[in-house]
Amino acid sequence: MSSTVGSLTRQTTPGADTGPIAVAYAPSKTFLNPVTVQYAKELRDTNILINAGCPGFCATDLNGFRGVRTPQQGAAIAIRLATLPDDGPTGGFFDDAGVVPW
Repeated sequence: MSSTVGSLTRQTTPGADTGPIAVAYAPSKTFLNPVTVQYAKELRDTNILINAGCPGFCATDLNGFRGVRTPQQGAAIAIRLATLPDDGPTGGFFDDAGVVPW
């Protein structure tokens, strides 16, 4: 699982709301995104699809339950990506709205 705060495109878009500055969290997600691409490339000749998904700002222990989404809502992207058909996308970054720019 990644996060849209890891999107360099969104982080560098003037006026884009990317949430509070998180010294460790955002860079860890930014790093995860190219790792996703590398695994997808490595496994491209297999039937394994590798994608990153963003669950959104979910109310969990991590944020003191301040999130605006339930854990169930956040889990929807993980379920969608885990149940992709064999010819589904690989090496992508997705949230509930679709493709997230890297």
